Order: sequence, then structure tokens, then C-alpha cells
Amino acid sequence: MSDPAAAADLTWPALLAQWTQFAQSSLALPRNAEGDRWRAAVAPIIALQSLTHALADLDRLAGGPDQRALALDTADLLIARHTSDLHALWRGEPLHPEIESIISDARAARAAAKERGLEWLVASDRLIADHPADLVASLLASGFDGDLMLPAPGVPLFPTCPCAFLRGRHGSPPDDHAITLVEHHLAHTQPHRPRAAAVSGPAPVPGPRMAYRQFDFSKGGPVRDVVSPMSTSLPAGQPLLLWAIQNATAQPVPLPLRSAVAESESAPALPVLFE
Repeated sequence: MSDPAAAADLTWPALLAQWTQFAQSSLALPRNAEGDRWRAAVAPIIALQSLTHALADLDRLAGGPDQRALALDTADLLIARHTSDLHALWRGEPLHPEIESIISDARAARAAAKERGLEWLVASDRLIADHPADLVASLLASGFDGDLMLPAPGVPLFPTCPCAFLRGRHGSPPDDHAITLVEHHLAHTQPHRPRAAAVSGPAPVPGPRMAYRQFDFSKGGPVRDVVSPMSTSLPAGQPLLLWAIQNATAQPVPLPLRSAVAESESAPALPVLFE
């Protein structure tokens, strides 16, 4: 069998067919007293696993964001149909843990295909970002049609903290021009700060992460920054990042107070924790 990862610019049906062939050749099913039921479950199990793998390869799909959106809608329908088929076979009984895992993997792959993007992290002692108005205008003028998250202007971020998230429409990869514009913005901090703040990345991530500044007023102020995926329950604290663009639409970003920017230059560094 040819390597599924070797081809490029596949259509969605071809991508699914390729991974179905792979799943059929590699999937091992248990043989026991419930053999009839398990044999009836082979088709939906293979279909769900092929969907999981195909969704992971969605960036190679030809046709741009519109074809990607169609693929995601098709994946939604197929995951729901095959999950229903498996529940019908077990007739209201709890599903076998292996089947629960297969369904969960397919749903997670679908979510990742829609939500994933590129993330940058702070790599220097701190990053204090400018207002992103010029960056947003340049991106939209160039035809960028996705989502962008950036630091709140004037608020210091510390090493390892996420400082930007970028994705194209429907989770498609952003183009090199958009990436370059974001990196240029991150490399230029407040004018009075002589050394450009260093960042690492971009690195692919399954979805955006938010940083929250947590306070202990008995100790006089902030004590830590906590980073958590936005797909999970949100921790307490002040959000440090904000959407600058959503669905190709500029979002309101407040201007920083001059006094706050001055204070942020001398504010003590905070530990960055990850959930």
C-alpha cells in the first residue's frame, strides 16, 4: 500500500478513502462471545478511525477554506452517524472503552482541525506589546480571513507565556505574509524600550491558549500567570491576551494607559504556570 502521507492536494473523498484503506489493513478487533456484535461494528469503527487520520491531514486538502469548511461539515455528519450506529449495536448498554476512545479521538480530531493554528511564546525577560491597529489594518488589507490573538497593549508578559495565536479561516494554515506581519509586530515593543523583545515560534498548536494573571491582594498584587487552553474551563484571573481579529473582522482593542506602561517596565517578573 502506498504511504498515505506521500500524496499532496488530495480531494476530501480521496483523503478519506486512503485512510480507510490504511485502517482496514491495521485495525485489529477482539474475537469473543460478542463476535457478531463486534463484526457489525467493524464498518463504523473503521470509518471513525479513517476520519481521525484524514482530519489530521486536512492541511493537504485542495480547494482552500471553502473546501475545508465542506470537509468539516461532512466530518460532523459522519461522526454523528457512525457514533449512532455503534450505540444502536450496544442497545443502550455502555460502550466498550475502546469504542469510546475511538469516538473521542474522532471528535477531538474534528475540533483540532477547526481550532488549530500557530502560537508564539515570549522568549526574553518580558514583552510589552504595542497597540495592534497597524498590524490589523495590514492583515485585513492583504486579504487575511482568519483569527488573530495578541497581548493586551502595555501589559507585560513573561518568559514562556503565549503572546500570539494566528489561524486562517476554518483552521486553515495562515500564509507566509500574515506570519511575517505578526512577527514584525511582536519584534517591536513600546518605542521607549530600546531592545526588541524576543519570541519563539511560530509552533503549531491544537487551539488557542489564554493567559490569566492571578492576584493575591494580601500580598499586594499579582502573584502568577496561568496558561490554559480556551477549550477547557477557564481559571480565575485577568485575561492577558485578546482577539484582535475574529472571522476576518477587526475587534476593539483598548489603548494602554501611559502610567500603566511605565509601571509595567519595572514590574517584577511573575512565574508562568501551565494547566
